[in-house]
Amino acid sequence: MTPRPGGPANRMPASGPTRLRTLPLPVLLGAMLLAGLCMLLALNTASAAQELKQRALTDSNASTSDIEQQLVRDLAAKQAPGALASAALAQGLVPNPNPAFLRINANGSVTVLGSPTPASVPPAPATPTATQHPTPTATTSSSTKRSTATPKVTPKATPKATPKATPKVTPTRSTPKPTGGH
Repeated sequence: MTPRPGGPANRMPASGPTRLRTLPLPVLLGAMLLAGLCMLLALNTASAAQELKQRALTDSNASTSDIEQQLVRDLAAKQAPGALASAALAQGLVPNPNPAFLRINANGSVTVLGSPTPASVPPAPATPTATQHPTPTATTSSSTKRSTATPKVTPKATPKATPKATPKVTPTRSTPKPTGGH
């Protein structure tokens, strides 16, 4: 007897879709559940990493915003008139009692308002100083009977402070501003 062409001896092993049909249903459902859990774990991990990055950027942004606000406050404090005046005085600048102002006209010409005069440095206030005058005094020693001079400090009377003369300010007239356009 010869085997028939479609018989069990000539059968090829099952592969592809026929093999999936032979897998039991619980194994297939378990594999799908495991794949779903792995995908969920990967998505959750990626979401947590993005959340941490967002928090770090938010904290960095808040810190930078705080620094910016502090710098704005410092700049405003340094631009205050009192701070500018004390900084100018520290650099040796003096206020000018007769300032002049420049006005740029519409045609490009410049008009000087006021009469400019150079500022003068006020004289430094006189500070009284105590001077020392040594006066010899004699001391005797029982063994040598010689005298040694020791200086004695006596404060000199300080002169009374005289009131400072206030500088005379003469007002100057500035040219009137035109009331029409710029």
